[in-house]
Amino acid sequence: MRYRNLGRTGISVSEIGFGAWGIGGRSAGDTSYGETDDRVSLAALERALDRGITFFDTSPAYGAGRSERLIGQAFRGRRRQVVIATKAGYRDWTRPPDFSPEALVRSVEDSLRRLQTDHLDLLQLHNPPPEVLASTDVRKALEGLQKAGKVRAWGISAKSPELALEALEMAGAAVIQANFNMMDVRALTTGLLEALAVHKA
Repeated sequence: MRYRNLGRTGISVSEIGFGAWGIGGRSAGDTSYGETDDRVSLAALERALDRGITFFDTSPAYGAGRSERLIGQAFRGRRRQVVIATKAGYRDWTRPPDFSPEALVRSVEDSLRRLQTDHLDLLQLHNPPPEVLASTDVRKALEGLQKAGKVRAWGISAKSPELALEALEMAGAAVIQANFNMMDVRALTTGLLEALAVHKA
């Protein structure tokens, strides 16, 4: 396994990460992965770490907290070996997101409890609208969580390349997460990859 620094965080992560949406299992709405077996999910998490994967990406919305709980269970006692990234904004897929400063703080506290940890390595705003990216109050809340030692770094999980490009202008964001896979190659045609390279330099 190869490792590299994650964005501007100074945090070393495996180049291959474990996306933990699927282990959240069945949830309401059109984004459900269907039924899953927690024993299989725990085995997959442990196997990933044993094979050198150190970066695990989750969200409270993945199975309404189930994904986070499984990660907390799998790495209890091995916390220093893993980098945990989660998100804030959506609690599940049945309600609109809440990016108010109070909701962000509450979301972090809930995630810490489910993940059985005292800090998050990375907190990402989960597909925030442009007005959230421009909010001074939101940025202050994120900086406050950092100062309190509950969040090491924060960034943006963007649903589209266009939103990711807007997120680059949000002061303090150390990481931008954007869709880029075999089914979605928009990042190649929107200038996002080039903009990210310049932003990181």
